[in-house]
Amino acid sequence: MNKKFTRVISAILSVMMIFACAVTASAEEGTTPAPAAKIEVEIRVEGLSKTLAEKEIEVDKLSTLKAAIDAAALDVVYAEDGLTIKSVKGEAEVTTSKWQYAVNGVIRTDKLNACVLENDAEVILYNATEDAVIPSFDATDVATGGVVVFNGTDKAGNVAPIKGATVTWQTSLLSSSTYTTDSKGRILISDTAELYEGEHDVSIMKTNAYDVPEIVRMDDMEVNVPKLENVGSGENKTLFEEIYDFFYSILKGVVEVWGFYINAILGLFGLPPIESLLGETTPAA
Repeated sequence: MNKKFTRVISAILSVMMIFACAVTASAEEGTTPAPAAKIEVEIRVEGLSKTLAEKEIEVDKLSTLKAAIDAAALDVVYAEDGLTIKSVKGEAEVTTSKWQYAVNGVIRTDKLNACVLENDAEVILYNATEDAVIPSFDATDVATGGVVVFNGTDKAGNVAPIKGATVTWQTSLLSSSTYTTDSKGRILISDTAELYEGEHDVSIMKTNAYDVPEIVRMDDMEVNVPKLENVGSGENKTLFEEIYDFFYSILKGVVEVWGFYINAILGLFGLPPIESLLGETTPAA
């Protein structure tokens, strides 16, 4: 009796195990793996004298930078190790230049396959001097003193003023002016016609003796000028006020010239200056 009961229980357990395995196998066969998370990567290629390419691509999250560059099809030629760049879009390294890269405004020195992109990213591949810096600006005092300060950050994260660089400052929709930064990285914009309230496109450039960039070319740098507060010696005037002042100064000059001659004639007849005559005939308020 006990043996029979044992055999029945064993048979029942065996059937249950077989059924469980069948259900598990069926579940595994019908399961679709979740798609890999995607991120967007903007890649810009800055050559020695111009922007060579701009692309936006989508790659799997945690892709390496090398995988993203390859996906962008930028005609990259790698060194023998396959992890450093020798040329991009047909432009190779020259004397004192080197292809490098920055991710989200930070210069990276690790190999391309060691740089992992965890989130959406902005990448710049650039052909420049090995010690080229990423530029930035400080416009804290632009509305009160017309001063903009430019600093550069190197691959070690050190920040220092950019001196002797050429800054192009947008003055209107179709024109611009150039300035040179001083030893503290500053430019001074004293002409209020060039410093109106609003956004100004700005770029900065500096090259070495071989015309190789010492500053990484940045895209869409904008200085937002707030309401001006006595910049330089001028005032923040509207276009109408500037036109009015222009014609007023001309008219004032004409009146002063004619006033000189009229006073000279009055003097010949022993009469007081015209200002006195006008003052005597002007009724009191």
